[in-house]
Amino acid sequence: MQKIIKLFKAIWLLLKRPALFNLILKDEEVLRNEFEKVFPALKLQELDPFAWTEAQELNIAPYAFLSGSSMVTDFAFLQMLCRKYKVETYLEIGTWRGESAANVAPFVKEVFSLNLPDSTLRSMGQSPNYIDSHRFFSKDIKNITHLFGDSATFDWQPYAHKCDLVFIDGDHATEAVLRDTQTALGLRKSSDSILVWHDAKQDAEYPRYEVLLGIFKALPAHMHSNIYLVKHALCAVYLPDALIGQAIDLNALPKRAFELRLTQKEV
Repeated sequence: MQKIIKLFKAIWLLLKRPALFNLILKDEEVLRNEFEKVFPALKLQELDPFAWTEAQELNIAPYAFLSGSSMVTDFAFLQMLCRKYKVETYLEIGTWRGESAANVAPFVKEVFSLNLPDSTLRSMGQSPNYIDSHRFFSKDIKNITHLFGDSATFDWQPYAHKCDLVFIDGDHATEAVLRDTQTALGLRKSSDSILVWHDAKQDAEYPRYEVLLGIFKALPAHMHSNIYLVKHALCAVYLPDALIGQAIDLNALPKRAFELRLTQKEV
């Protein structure tokens, strides 16, 4: 009887507030079931880049330890990719404070970073501090070019077939990830170019199916086997060469730990 009462209460709440349907549809369990229905034979695999030689003596700077940022290991992963694959042209969708662009800039020839214009952010009612935070760490770095626009309507033609690595960190809704991934396919310099998606995991272990659905729907099936979740980070990556991935082992005992030495710098 108690379950029936709860069911009627839930239905009543949904009728009063239809927007709650969106929360149900975005529930990770719902999205996981959808992912497994769309890709029934697909097994997610994980890559451990911290076993690479490029993982030794990494220096992550700047890093503000503020909300909305990446993990330290995400920036480390981007640096390792740029070094290992000799990336020259790096492009990212989603700038925020500019930490990712600033962290890869020393290792590449040129960086392009797209974000909404300040005027658009103001029209959305964003606070002055929020707007001023954009590009905070990247605005004065010489090899970084800041682009302004919505990734859905931006004119990507000048950057078509020019990028060695595209980092997708914009809107994380499935439809937006699908669209930005399809855009990124046209930005690749060649079939050897790399694609990276941020927030493809809920945390350093658990997949985020809202993003993964967009990734796998956007890419042709022959590319699926080269998509990896990144161990110790929030990223997923498409690599041109097939590496040895591992099945995801949730809550496994740690096999390594990291030592961090913090040095403060005034900005």
